[in-house]
Amino acid sequence: MKYGYCRVSTVGQDLKEQEDALLALGVPKANIFKEKISGVIRSDDRPQFGKLLKKIKAGDELVVMKLDRLGRSTLDILTVIQNLRGQGIAITIEGVGTIRDDMMGSLTMNLLASFAEFERALIIDRTQSGRKRAMANGVRMGRKEKLSPQAQNAIKRRYGSETGKSLANEYGVGLRTIQRIASAA
Repeated sequence: MKYGYCRVSTVGQDLKEQEDALLALGVPKANIFKEKISGVIRSDDRPQFGKLLKKIKAGDELVVMKLDRLGRSTLDILTVIQNLRGQGIAITIEGVGTIRDDMMGSLTMNLLASFAEFERALIIDRTQSGRKRAMANGVRMGRKEKLSPQAQNAIKRRYGSETGKSLANEYGVGLRTIQRIASAA
C-alpha cells in the first residue's frame, strides 16, 4: 500500500501542489496525511505524521515530494528513514528515488549521513566564525544581565546583613542569582 505525507511550514502555505503530485504518483487520496507545521518540530511530535506511522506497516511505501518534508533536522530525517527501513517500509523521495532495506538503501543512507555530518560541520564552523567576529567587534555573548551594575553592587554590600532570600524577593530574581553576585564580590 502506498501512503503519502505532505507538509508545509506555515498556515499561509498551500498543500495542494504536494497533494496533487502524490496523487499523480499513485497514492490514494485516503492515504495522504497532510499538515501545516514547522519542520523544526520533531517528527515524533507532529500529529498527522504520528497517525501515518501508526497506520503504515511492513511492505508499504511512504512517498514524500522532498526529503525536507520529513523534517528540517538531518538527524531527525535520518532517524525516521532508518526506523521505517527497519520496519520493512520503503521510502520514496521524489527526485531522489526509493530507499529500501537493501544494499542500495544502505548506500543511500550512508551518503545521506555523510552529507548530514558535513552539513553539521559547516553549520558549526559558520557559527563559530560569526561568534568570533562578533566578539572581536565588542559584542557581548550570552544572556543579558537581569540586574543593573548598580543593583549588583547594592546586593554585594547588603548580602550577609540581609538574607539572600529577602534580596531575591526584593529584586525579583532567584536565590542562586543573588548568591552568584555575592560570591563575585
